[in-house]
Amino acid sequence: MTDHYKDYIRQISPYEPGKPIEEVQRELGLKRVIKLASNENPLGTSKKVLKAVKNAASRLYLYPDGGAYHIRKKMAAHLALNENQLIFGNGSNEIIELLVKGFVSPGDKVLSSECSFLVYPLVTKTLGGRFIASPMRDYRYDLKALVSLVDEKTKLIFIANPNNPTGTYIRRDEMTDFLDQIPPHVIVCLDEAYIDFVDAQDFPDGMFYVKLDKPNVIVLRTFSKSYGLAGLRLGFGAACPELIQYLHKVRQPFNVNSIAQWAGVAALEDAEYLKKTRALVLEGREYFYHKFQKLGLDYVPSQANFVLVNVGHDAEVIFGALLKRGVIVRSMRPYGLNQSIRVTVGLPRENRVFIRELGNLMKKIRKGKSID
Repeated sequence: MTDHYKDYIRQISPYEPGKPIEEVQRELGLKRVIKLASNENPLGTSKKVLKAVKNAASRLYLYPDGGAYHIRKKMAAHLALNENQLIFGNGSNEIIELLVKGFVSPGDKVLSSECSFLVYPLVTKTLGGRFIASPMRDYRYDLKALVSLVDEKTKLIFIANPNNPTGTYIRRDEMTDFLDQIPPHVIVCLDEAYIDFVDAQDFPDGMFYVKLDKPNVIVLRTFSKSYGLAGLRLGFGAACPELIQYLHKVRQPFNVNSIAQWAGVAALEDAEYLKKTRALVLEGREYFYHKFQKLGLDYVPSQANFVLVNVGHDAEVIFGALLKRGVIVRSMRPYGLNQSIRVTVGLPRENRVFIRELGNLMKKIRKGKSID
């Protein structure tokens, strides 16, 4: 029998998203479940967005605007860019896929770092590219190591800034120096999905480089995190017009649904919602830091809406024990961080429940008791 399957796709491990609340409730028979696993917005969806979604629902029989005119116009004004510098996608994940489709041929190299967004290697390998991850240093991208890997077969470099799942970031001086060393045949993608939670003064806003007309730099952002639209899948890329026009050649004609487009317009108009989201996350991060210190746990200071913490125990065991207690977090074993979990900042009461349950587990472990 002829084998139709491709070996390089056989070897791929599918991306596993955080468990949905309903699934955990069904499996474990729990009534109360808190999800702090997927970096979603704990405030829910803005009322202004919900109103826009309701209005857009009356036009579902029509195909969406393939050019995303209204959200493109709104975002261009919001970022002080030209409309031809933007491309929208079904989440920023789709733009990642468009980049690999557009620039990577089988055997070409795509670079990033270990302990970074798992979609980078997944998409690269799916399309036959060679993904190479440089080691991290102190939970941060090692830019010197990345530069040393660049050769004539390198086509793409993905940099998550801030990084997921570590929450660390690359400073402005480091980024500028790095980009100056990358040859023009290599596209550098600055994935800024978590930029709205940054409070570091030396963080490099990727749009600065786009406005400098760097022809090989593209910046990705998303509405899933700070804007609370994870369920609608809306993201975008910003780059020079030539690069954007090229990516449109590999984009599906109706890739962003009409509800997502109008929701995005309304989200950009709701500055108060974004302000509340940012304040909630920054306060929640500090709460976690304080509590982790009291529990004697090492953590990585974060510029995102989550915190990486070393629990000093098998991450899968802690994940499973918290799950039974109605708290969903993410085990970092898939990233090679076998004793670390990642927890999203939730509402204050959700954060308190997580800390209480984690603290109880730590007490049992230190007394040599079972946590099953």
